[in-house]
Amino acid sequence: MHTRRRLVFAFAALLAAPAAAQCFESNFGTPLASPGQLVGDIELPIQPIGFAFPLGSTTYTDLHITDKGYVWLSNAGVPATGGVDFSATAQELATDAPRIAPLWSDLLALATNNAQIHLNSSPTRCIVTWENLTCYSGTCGLFTVQLQLLPSGEMLFFYGPGATNNSVVSTWQAGVCGVSPGNSAFSGGVDLSSGGFTANTVLAEEWLTPATFDMAARGLRVTPVGSGWAYSLPAGCAGATTFGTGCVSATDSVYEEWFANCDLANTTLTWRRSGAGYLLLNGLPGTFVVPSASATNLAPNQLDGAELVTLSGPMPVPGGTTTTLSVTTKGQIEVASVVTPVIDYTPSPQELFDAPNTTFAFWHDYNQTAPGSGLILFEEVAGVAYITWNGVHSFSSPLPTTFQFQFTIATGDVRLVVQSLGGVANPDNAVAGFSVGGVSSDPGPSDLTNLPSGAIALADVGSDGLALDPVGVPSIGNAAFALATNDASNLIPLGFVFFGTSAVLPGLDLTFLGMPGCFGYQSSDLGAFSFPVAGGGGTLPLPIPNNAQLVGSLLHAQSVCFSLATPLNLVSSNGVTLSLGF
Repeated sequence: MHTRRRLVFAFAALLAAPAAAQCFESNFGTPLASPGQLVGDIELPIQPIGFAFPLGSTTYTDLHITDKGYVWLSNAGVPATGGVDFSATAQELATDAPRIAPLWSDLLALATNNAQIHLNSSPTRCIVTWENLTCYSGTCGLFTVQLQLLPSGEMLFFYGPGATNNSVVSTWQAGVCGVSPGNSAFSGGVDLSSGGFTANTVLAEEWLTPATFDMAARGLRVTPVGSGWAYSLPAGCAGATTFGTGCVSATDSVYEEWFANCDLANTTLTWRRSGAGYLLLNGLPGTFVVPSASATNLAPNQLDGAELVTLSGPMPVPGGTTTTLSVTTKGQIEVASVVTPVIDYTPSPQELFDAPNTTFAFWHDYNQTAPGSGLILFEEVAGVAYITWNGVHSFSSPLPTTFQFQFTIATGDVRLVVQSLGGVANPDNAVAGFSVGGVSSDPGPSDLTNLPSGAIALADVGSDGLALDPVGVPSIGNAAFALATNDASNLIPLGFVFFGTSAVLPGLDLTFLGMPGCFGYQSSDLGAFSFPVAGGGGTLPLPIPNNAQLVGSLLHAQSVCFSLATPLNLVSSNGVTLSLGF
């Protein structure tokens, strides 16, 4: 499916501040890492700041940049750094070596996400930019973070849309923002978003709950005052932020992940094939069918193996029909005509989303070769294909797990009937779910034993809904600024962008107009402008006049396009707020 383009986070210069004041810098400078280095959990080689940066009672000439959203400071490696740390705490920020953390969390810079860490250093400003960061195991989208150091000791942090703290491991979900001269006591945190002053030597805010970081699409100015710190949000910078969601969205993936206490024992999940998708239900009863003596052992004597099974007839699946399935020993069943070439024993939601083949999964590091383990078995009876993990041990546990996938060939319905959980109850980790083949967006985790209204609709073709994104920076004098609309399925090659002076939050439900799932996000008192649409998208040029009096002005925008997805034959986008500035 099409993955919505990420908003490029951008700021220009601060209007009414001294010459040293800065905003987000779009010139990232020099890339510091090769693709081979960008595999996550990295600390890059020492880098020069470009000047002596004061922190506490010392100045520092060098940086040690990690992909966790923080930098260590040193003078030619003294003091020694604390390395790469993904379990963020304000206490560690205080007590470890000198460190500056725009957003310290369980973050990764991965070449597969086109991530990069950049340095733009000069005698007047040192800029570190983490481009296209993501949370561990793909538990959030991509975002950009920037740190700026000034010779005065002032620091600026900037955060792109979507910046957040998350991880698949609960103890690593904290996020910390702040600065410490090192070897200090932590005397309590502050609310950085409210602005203020602290006399504490260590400045820090800590977010202990996942996905609660509240500084996305914003900036922070940190200024040393005596032994304490003043902190405020920069004002007067050009910026653009998105809010709300476009319609009509459709998900092609669903999942739940466990690191302990998997709760699927004695439950049944049913994917009922309907039109161009499935309806996933958790309330229908299921019956475990005991494998017969003639059932075939799949991938016999293989710990990490796969085998192709052939069905007696074509079964409806996304994209058409199939007569073959590839079954891995790790609990993945793929719609494929060849055996899965690489066996992955480390389940993750992101890998499920990105799987090239449509996959049904109760994915875990099973081990049918362990002494006393049951086997993975296949047989077809009366038009139903049964694939059973029959008392199979886990690699890290001798306890047996029993579950069965049931494929009804004529209808394409699929059931996962879980009986007992042995090693999976306290797993290395396990992922259960489904994803249509190809790269998919993360729909967020589901509680598979407690689905909303007992069901989730899954489409063969996922969609993020109509998307409105800024192109460039809404800075005064920027004649190239524009608004781009994407994911439009149109009846005629024409779309509209509506502009208003006020935003409507959380959004006006447009169901009463015949647009279910759509919302209005702003007033339309500034009118609407049309733009041509082709190939599912279009762009409205919006040149910004070169007029300093516009600095600080706010505009709210939303696009509307023709589509067969609603009874009114119209769909609407997310909202965008434009803050005009330098």
